[in-house]
Amino acid sequence: MEAIEAIQREYGVELDAGAARRNLVTRGVALNHLVEKEFTIGDVRIRGIRLCEPCDHLERLTGKPLIKALRHRGGLRAQILTPGTIHAGDEVR
Repeated sequence: MEAIEAIQREYGVELDAGAARRNLVTRGVALNHLVEKEFTIGDVRIRGIRLCEPCDHLERLTGKPLIKALRHRGGLRAQILTPGTIHAGDEVR
């Protein structure tokens, strides 16, 4: 969520959290630090694979200039290691 707020502040680009096309939106989590790390959300174990850099597909879908604004802060690609349920408000541990 901090990245979405930052692109509005720094680039004047407004983007709804859902329009960012991320499966989960977090607040207060250093996602870039979770690459190659295992963590849990709710009762689901996850491994960070790589950063999710923005692409021209996202720009086409939203009609907004996002590549430069989201570079190195576009989120995290991750692998789900165990099944389970994630609820809004679950902590990333």
